[in-house]
Amino acid sequence: MKKNKIYKILVVDDDHTLADLVQIHFDEGCFHAKACYSGKDALLEIEKERPDLIILDVVMPRMDGWEVLQTIKSNLTYASIPIIMCTAKDSVGDVEKSFYYGAQAYIIKPIEFKKLRKKVASILDIEELLNNG
Repeated sequence: MKKNKIYKILVVDDDHTLADLVQIHFDEGCFHAKACYSGKDALLEIEKERPDLIILDVVMPRMDGWEVLQTIKSNLTYASIPIIMCTAKDSVGDVEKSFYYGAQAYIIKPIEFKKLRKKVASILDIEELLNNG
């Protein structure tokens, strides 16, 4: 990750408490996080301000995380945004589906914030190398 750069993280989860908690854990140092509580709100937020990375829940009403993931990855403007799926769904099929649709990582809840921060940092490091290496 670049020094002195603030990375924008979008946290998408219909569980307001969890989304806000993840946001708080990333709203320091080189990160600035914003929480959204639905897939539709996340898509609107991406249009307003492009995040550097998205942490996305799968199980949400109306528009689930896979639908959000597919929508983002099918849009050339936003397809390169790295996405970490963060969910309680832990079957091999769920994990495979997420990677098939274009997720960069899959984290199973409950969240270990230290591990999540390391995962985010490593993905952003890889993105930096790919784009500027």
